[in-house]
Amino acid sequence: CTINDIVRFLSGKGINISRGTVIWNVNESVLRGKAIRVGRGVYSFTPKPIFEPKLGVSALKAIDALRKNLKYLDLVITDTGGLGQFMNLLPFSSLIVIEVRKQSVGAVVSNLRKKGIEAIEKTDYVSLEKYIESNEPVVVRSILSVNPPLKKGHGITIASLEKMLVDIVCDAGIYGQYQGEELVGIYRNATDRYAINYSRMLRYASGRKRKPDVTAILSETDEYRKVRDLL
Repeated sequence: CTINDIVRFLSGKGINISRGTVIWNVNESVLRGKAIRVGRGVYSFTPKPIFEPKLGVSALKAIDALRKNLKYLDLVITDTGGLGQFMNLLPFSSLIVIEVRKQSVGAVVSNLRKKGIEAIEKTDYVSLEKYIESNEPVVVRSILSVNPPLKKGHGITIASLEKMLVDIVCDAGIYGQYQGEELVGIYRNATDRYAINYSRMLRYASGRKRKPDVTAILSETDEYRKVRDLL
């Protein structure tokens, strides 16, 4: 529901509370975990857990290697291992994607390889196919100019669930095992089990020029259909 829905509901019950008070109480409910934002100005009072992205051993090893040699490096990391819980067939491997400033891509790849970590630039398509076949390859790409929904963890910036769901649509070339029938299943299971901020997700998809594609897949899920007219 929206703030206006709440105000109308209370008024219908003969309860006169200012809009500002309603907003304050809703924000307090969000902070206490009793409500969640599912879009800009749209809230759910039957909250689901927020997806907390976790990094596997390989991702942590890569971060540790970079911290020692590139101490002031700004990066965003994605570990697709968490997407396995939403799939019918477990993926044969997970994928680690590290996003850094364009001028740092080469240095990051070089440092990871020196530590024995399989790393490849996203632009190196010839080698990319070979690396994708390994167990946990690290793909390094220049950071996207659009503002993605992110999380903090392990002292670094990690891709949120919303970002991962958009990225697997936008970058099918590196997220091949999450395509086809699995793609809709991932969206359905993710939105069913976890709180999703659809406004943030679609804003990011729009920045990546794939909003129609992401919206089409979301429209296959029960959870999105409940809120889309309110967004």
